Amino acid sequence: MEIFRHIEDRKISLPKPILTLGNFDGIHLGHQALLQRVVQDAKARDGRSVVLTFEPHPLTILAPQRAPRLILTHKDKMVLLQSYGVDAVIIQPFNSAFANVEAEAFVRGYLVERLKVHKMWVGKDLRFGKGRKGRVEDLIRWGAEGGFEVGIVGPVHVEGVRISSSRIRDLIKRGDVHEVQGFLGRYHFASGRVIPGYQRGRQLGFPTANIVTRTEMLPSDGIYATFLEADRRLWPSVTNIGVNPTFGGGPRTIESYIFDFSGDLYGRSVKLFFVKRIREEKKFPTPEDLVGQMKKDVLGAQEILNQVSIEERAQLAR
Repeated sequence: MEIFRHIEDRKISLPKPILTLGNFDGIHLGHQALLQRVVQDAKARDGRSVVLTFEPHPLTILAPQRAPRLILTHKDKMVLLQSYGVDAVIIQPFNSAFANVEAEAFVRGYLVERLKVHKMWVGKDLRFGKGRKGRVEDLIRWGAEGGFEVGIVGPVHVEGVRISSSRIRDLIKRGDVHEVQGFLGRYHFASGRVIPGYQRGRQLGFPTANIVTRTEMLPSDGIYATFLEADRRLWPSVTNIGVNPTFGGGPRTIESYIFDFSGDLYGRSVKLFFVKRIREEKKFPTPEDLVGQMKKDVLGAQEILNQVSIEERAQLAR
């Protein structure tokens, strides 16, 4: 997959570009339906499938107080886009100057003259250009005048609920990670690196991997049944997100106890897939009481993770 860092990059030369645009945070099932149309159409027309996305998220510039925590890191988004067969991604820096480009000028100057778009696939609620004044009807009209077609993909619903990134964020924030899978088509994950911790888990008989992550959208504090992936291998695990109140509290940490694992993960890049929340984090009277609960948590996590099929596990570690 080719990656271009600006829509005006002179190296961009894409035959018959079939394009879609948006933030694609989470790349949920609605996004995937759009990407599927783009990729399939590009193959059918002997063209290139292209995603135009923005960095940072536009609300970071337009309304910082409403800017969301992102479901995916930028790197993870690129990896997922490639996995769905996208040929090229254009990462347009979003700043105040770009935000002030009128919708018609964006279509005629960038999509028609610069990229020579062959066809676009968009959601029916698309808004673009200065003040988000550009609508799908405008895109269809200007596209016809500029020589490209516009295809429209409707919203995707799961059990009557419309999929959206904001809905997914709310579920993750509440810790309802098991519900997120139905909207993402995969388990929500955090990517990061293992660093040395306080070694409390080891002293209690439960050595843990202490993970620092750039993933912004993390589940609420609590205990979760998880899978940890490192070097394309997958291990069942149970993970605590919280402040360790039994030991007086402290900074928020992510600590995973990996079943049947012996080795050293320090400095390694990992992904942590959240399958289901087991319980909330709580303060125990003594460390011994905590150990007793941890044993129950391990059994609970094993029961949950044993229900995950071999096919699902293979997909996680691909």
